Parts: sequence; structure tokens; C-alpha cells
Amino acid sequence: MTLTIDLGTDTGPFHGGASGTLYGLYGDMAYWNIDGNLNDSVVEANKGNGQWWLFNAYGRMTGRTVRVTAPRPDVPDTLQGVATLDPDKRQARVLFGGEGGTRDLVLTNVPAGIFGETVHLRLHEIPWTGQVAPSAQPLRLRDCEVAVTEGRVVLRVTGLDAMSAYEVIASPGGRGSVLAPPSVGSRRTYAAENATCAGTGCTRNGPEGSVADVERFASFGTHHIGGLRTGSDAVLAFEVEAPRDGTYDLRVFANSYNLDELVREQGPTHVFLRVDGREPRELRLPLAYKRAVWGRTDIRVRLTAGRHSITLAAHDPDLGETRGDASIDRIELAPRDEHVNAPALYEAAYAVLDGGARVSHTHRGAAGPGAAVLPAGGTATFWVHADGDGEATVTVGQLGEGEGTLTVNGENLGSSANLRRPRARTGIPLFLAEGVNKLTVTATSDLLVLDRLLVGPGTGALRSTVHPAEEGVVTGTAHVTGAHGLATGGKAVDGIGGGAANALTLTVTAARAGRHALTVRYSNGEQAPATHYNPDPVCRHADLSVNGEPARRVLFPTTFHFNAFCDLTVPVTLREGPNTLTFTADVPPARDGTRPHPDQHRSAHAPVIDQVTVTPVA
Repeated sequence: MTLTIDLGTDTGPFHGGASGTLYGLYGDMAYWNIDGNLNDSVVEANKGNGQWWLFNAYGRMTGRTVRVTAPRPDVPDTLQGVATLDPDKRQARVLFGGEGGTRDLVLTNVPAGIFGETVHLRLHEIPWTGQVAPSAQPLRLRDCEVAVTEGRVVLRVTGLDAMSAYEVIASPGGRGSVLAPPSVGSRRTYAAENATCAGTGCTRNGPEGSVADVERFASFGTHHIGGLRTGSDAVLAFEVEAPRDGTYDLRVFANSYNLDELVREQGPTHVFLRVDGREPRELRLPLAYKRAVWGRTDIRVRLTAGRHSITLAAHDPDLGETRGDASIDRIELAPRDEHVNAPALYEAAYAVLDGGARVSHTHRGAAGPGAAVLPAGGTATFWVHADGDGEATVTVGQLGEGEGTLTVNGENLGSSANLRRPRARTGIPLFLAEGVNKLTVTATSDLLVLDRLLVGPGTGALRSTVHPAEEGVVTGTAHVTGAHGLATGGKAVDGIGGGAANALTLTVTAARAGRHALTVRYSNGEQAPATHYNPDPVCRHADLSVNGEPARRVLFPTTFHFNAFCDLTVPVTLREGPNTLTFTADVPPARDGTRPHPDQHRSAHAPVIDQVTVTPVA
């Protein structure tokens, strides 16, 4: 089947989420499930799932919409798409998906005045990662240049996943750009419903969401497998194929319903993993707000080329027995090869440009499909993913001697991120928050030409210090507790809030004055009685005061259980030497200022705090 994009048509201006008028299209994000997660688009704090990245790609489409002809335009869950052409950028973008297998993407009436005789094509995949599993940036599957033949360009796409979305960006080719390798190796997915389940307690649950039943939650297959629970001896065995010797990323897509009677006591369900019956390991499976809402647990395994059996069990003779209750949707296996270790690549030509910045295809030194030319005050914004809170090495690829600054999540990093410094060309050590980060380059000279950003692992230049909450000073009802077994060292501080007297105070030391990242490891399992069919997890807050200054209110989304811990990073200014951090909380007032708030959807308490990690931002 073929998806045809007619670049010679013009169906109106397009502003897919950017400022301005939206012609011919209207959008609204419904509130179907829990509050605070953009209708299942974000995970915890600051982390996007596949749906978030799809909306991000849609929001970066510019220019004018063009006609897309689908094979079956009125049939749900079939190949569909939307496309734009931006003559100023000399760039076309296509978002498509809906079917698996092999499909042809055909660009017709390719304007020679915009693209020339050769078109550069970049193909991205935005995988479906489940509702509560974070996703990295779109995967680069292919980078190629294709000759225009009679006004047509054909891109054959193989191995499409019906659960993924795909993006193609077309720009002028034939200019000597270096074709980028794929950012991911081969991946293989194995549905739990096709695995072998032995022992007592196995259940086959479903069917789940489909075209015929859109009210159910999406799953990889039609059914999922339960039975990994307290008292069971169920074993789920996946027969997998490793293409070569090496280390593999194993991703287990699973669910533990946070209000299940077997889950309430402990929190995340633990199960036991073995490869070919050897090397037993314990896995903690993710919590969620309903059954068949999928999260993900990752682990690395060493495999030789050939067939293997990977088992998930509720009992292991060496490690013990499962406590809780979990269901498995699928596992995914991907070789951890050279693509994984390469820095992530963000093209300046694909960035969000403002302040007079423009895309240029005339700079011969550009490694990729064009460059971004920024006048003084012009900006290029990149949406960058980080696997965890901590240091990353950001390299700014620029052409010429232009000058500029780099900000991260709105933080002005001063001289540390000044592009005049030689280190900008070799790598700037910066703190990135786990999940999505907004990196903006602003030109300070009359002309700054950007090629790309490279984001790689840190080198240890930013020294972190860890401060366990139990080592702080507690007052009032705040107290150290050992009731949350998954806290670091088994201890955390609970009872913060319900008034400013109930507080936790930590003393931290900064090697130098300036902006620092406070990464708070916390848990929040508070949930209000639902007033409808959706659960109502409560977003707790903490009022954070640094060195006695006026407190800043920080929001801590649900973790679905008080024994499930997550990280949230807050930027603060510290002085050189010792600093005090005080966490308190109180009931937020109603809109009319009355207290207490009349509903039960606002909490008077801070989350349970496990530890605080302090890191310079640059």
C-alpha cells in the first residue's frame, strides 16, 4: 500500500501548536484518565511517553498543509498521515502510521525550485511505550538521499509497527551532507500472550483495546498474562532469538494495579528473571492507576547468538517469592551496540527557530541536512531527552566564529555555556533532568550558524553530593520512618506538612556559589475518593526554603504508592559553603482564600522524602 503526499497542492496555512491561527483544524486534549499527566502523555514529572513525542513532532510542523492520499482514508487503524511544506525552510514534514509491514511513502509534484534534483530524507520512529512508561526522543531509523524522478520521490519503509508513529523530514539533497547512521539497532518484541505459562495461577486477560472496542486500554496484542502474584508459582517463558553475541537491553512492559489488595501492602510487585534457567535476578514491576495500563522495567542481559528462554516467575528457589500482583503485556529485546553509546544527534535545521532565525542549505560545512542561521537575538530550541537526572556532555556544532549562549530549561548558565569558550566545541558539562529538557541557543553576535547539537554521557565534571533525609533535622510531626522498604537504606522522612512547624531541614555544602540542581527522591501515594469512573491521585506539594528565604512551592506528582520512589529535580541558588534546605507544607487555600480547602483533592502534606542529591547545573 502507498501513502501519497502531493507537494504541489496547498490546503492552507498550518500552525500545529505554534503561535498563530490554526486553519481548518481544531484540537482539544480530553481528560479521560487521571489528572496531571496530559491525558496519558507524560509520566511522573518531566518525562514524556511516545504520545508526548508525537504531539511534539506535530507541534514543530510549519508552513502549509498539503494533500495526503491514504489507501483507505475512512477506515480506522489503517495507514494515515498529515503533511506540510515550508518553502522558506525548504522542508517538508510527514507524520504517518496506523499499519504494520512494508509501505511506500510517495512524494509527488516535488518542486525543483525548493528541493533540486535530490531529496534528503530522514525517517524517525516514535514508538508506543505504554501510558506510564517514559520514552526517549524519536528513533532515527534511516538517513538517505533519493533522486527526484519525474517529480516523484519514493521511500519504501519496512518493518512498520502498527503501534508506532513515524516522521519523515524532507530537505534539499546533493550537498555533501554526511548520512547519519541509525540511532537504534534491531529490536524484537515478544507478546506475553504468545509465551508459555506454567504453574498455578496463570490467567489470560482481555481482549484489550481495538477498533471494535476503543473503550479498553491499548495493549501490544489482544491479551495479556496475569498470575505473577503472592502465593503463585506461575512461570512465564519467552522463547527469544539473539542475532549475535553481546549485551542486550531487555524491557518488560508490565502492570501492577496500585489498589489491588495484594499490591497495597508493598507497592511495586517483584518477580524473578532467569535466562536459560541461570543467573536469577529480581525485577520491580511498575505501578499504574488501573489494570492494563502499561509501564516498563529495564534490565540488561548477556546473550550468545541463537535461541534463549527468558522466564519471569513468581517464585525462585534462590531468591524467594513474589509479593504483589502483576500482569505482563510484552517484552522487547534490543542489542546494546555502538548506536547506543553514540551521542544523541539533534539537527539545527529541525529545531524550533524564532527571532529571525532561518534554515540555510548553502553552508557547505554543514554535516547534516542544512544549518540554522541566527541573527543577533535569534534562537534555536531543541527538545532533548535524558535517561536520568545528572550530568550530560552537550557539544554545540557551529560553523564560523559566531557567538551565543545556551540555556537549559530556562536556566541562564552564564559563562559556563557561552559559545565563545573553546569547550563549547568539545563538550559542555551540563545538568539535565530525567526526561524532556528544553535547550535554547541564542545568538549574541550579528551572525551565528548552527549545525547540530550532540548530547552524550557526562564525564564526572559536575560533582554530586547525596544527603539522606534521615540525616536531617525533623520537627513537629515530621519523623524518620522505616516503613517504606524501597527507600534508600530503608529509611525516609514522613509527616512533613500540615503546618510550617512540621518540617525537614537538611544542611548541604556547595563548593562554589551559583545555580544547583536539587534532585529529590520521594514517594506520594495519596489518592482522593473518585467522584466518577477515574481515580484521583493527589499531587502533593512541598514549600522549599533555601537559607531562610521565602519558600517556593514544588509539586510532586503521584508515584501510585508510598513505597514507590521517583526523582524530581528543582533548580535553586546556593551560596559557597553550608546551606540549609527546609521542606514544609500546608493546606492550599480555596480560590476565595478560605481554609481548609472544601474538596479532598489538595493535600496538606509533603511527600515522603528519601534523599536529596545536589549537583551544579554547569
